[in-house]
Amino acid sequence: MSLVIDALLIVQSTLVFLLAGYEYLTLMHFPTLPENSVSTMNGPLVSIILPVRNQANTVSECVTSLVALDYPQKEIIVVDGNSTDATQEILKTFDGKIKLVEEEPLPQGWVGKNWACHLGYKQAMGDLLMFTDGDSIHSHDSLAKTVNYLEFTKADLVTLAPAAILRTFWEKLLQPPIFWLIMMFVGGKWVNDDSKPRWALGNGQYMLFRREAYDKVGGHYAVRDRISEDYSLGRLIKANSLRLRMVTASDSLGVRMYSSLPEIWRGWRKNFYSVSGNHPLFRATYRLILLFTFLVLPFIVLGYGIVLAPVIPLNIYLLTGAFMAFFLWLGLIILDRSIRVSPLYALLLPFAVLVYIGIGIDSTVRGALGMGFSWKGRVYGKPITGQLEAGVP
Repeated sequence: MSLVIDALLIVQSTLVFLLAGYEYLTLMHFPTLPENSVSTMNGPLVSIILPVRNQANTVSECVTSLVALDYPQKEIIVVDGNSTDATQEILKTFDGKIKLVEEEPLPQGWVGKNWACHLGYKQAMGDLLMFTDGDSIHSHDSLAKTVNYLEFTKADLVTLAPAAILRTFWEKLLQPPIFWLIMMFVGGKWVNDDSKPRWALGNGQYMLFRREAYDKVGGHYAVRDRISEDYSLGRLIKANSLRLRMVTASDSLGVRMYSSLPEIWRGWRKNFYSVSGNHPLFRATYRLILLFTFLVLPFIVLGYGIVLAPVIPLNIYLLTGAFMAFFLWLGLIILDRSIRVSPLYALLLPFAVLVYIGIGIDSTVRGALGMGFSWKGRVYGKPITGQLEAGVP
């Protein structure tokens, strides 16, 4: 039995080492949005479409930053999803600077955000369509830089990874590991490789489309029932042999997604099960097992090795556990430093992953039993598991 355990520990250590290598290949030296922000009066018209619902705490700062964009050829379309807080009153203070659209009744089978984006699209006049979120803050030159980058790369969709605004303990503990896991899950910078259609991601916080590309894949109509609509749109772009580019833009865009543990829990709960596609129960369970095996178990092994150290100083649990923990900590420490979070939070990685596993279990149970996911006053049922295909309304 001892030899079997030793062999398993060596295999696990090897796999963690390979995971670290994959992480290096896909995440290190991630491309950034170039600084070129030259804009001319002859640039394409950009329709900025902003869906909001009950976002009184963030919408003023967001819309203010959009109005202040130094790109003259723009229109700002804000679709309010029947907000019950002060969101509508705040939006009315921007009268004359934005086009405010009241959301029509939500049709059956639609996710609220997707419906709002679709309604905004129907009002849009631009050759380029930019979708963003109500918790985003845009630098004055961000749109000019993104349009220039789209034109230079001849991309059909440019999506930005923003600076994460993290203020509370739970945000700094949980958000970086979740971002880290998502980027490894989708292939990191390989999403920019046109020869790798499997790797794709869109970030709904900032997606700039060519209108013809958006129309070709069916836009938000094609993903109307998808909770993770940005991920699905990114996949559709590459599945249709269109060009996707994702870059970091920490100086151009900032987003504070969630401000408390309950918000983080509810926000990621709606996504964990919904991205599983076909056979969601199996795939969600499989991901939970992988998370525990490769991101929690190594630290349990290390802890057991430390307990044995007074009797057996160089035991295999200590050696393999320390080896695995080093590479796991290293990757997250590098990420934390890049987003200005204390590396000390990275030392709590196993605890953060356990919380995320709890979120995943909650999501999987709710999804499998059809209990639904509550979000912004609405409840969405078990996600559709059919094949993702482009659709035209």
